[in-house]
Amino acid sequence: MKFEHCFFCRLVVGGLILLFALTAAAANVRGQLVYASDNSPAPYVAVRLNSTSRGASEYAYSGADGRYFIKNVPAGDYQLEVWRGKRIILTIPITVREPDSAVEPVRVP
Repeated sequence: MKFEHCFFCRLVVGGLILLFALTAAAANVRGQLVYASDNSPAPYVAVRLNSTSRGASEYAYSGADGRYFIKNVPAGDYQLEVWRGKRIILTIPITVREPDSAVEPVRVP
């Protein structure tokens, strides 16, 4: 059976092209959380992105230096949610652009 006549082969190649296109259309979001009182890093604080059309991302946690990283985020408008315990303590509107979006330092109460 020749390649051009193989439906399954065309389906696999088309799926791989679509998967590559969807993966390439995602951005990485980086930022830092700092305490409002003294601008020192805010470690081990949960953040996530939320959009009415796309839903919420997985949680990311700031490291010892207050920096966080969220990968594979589709471009668009989001609310950056900062969580302490089981509640949101701060939301900030952000726009995610490909391939990388850097968020200004966020001052956490």
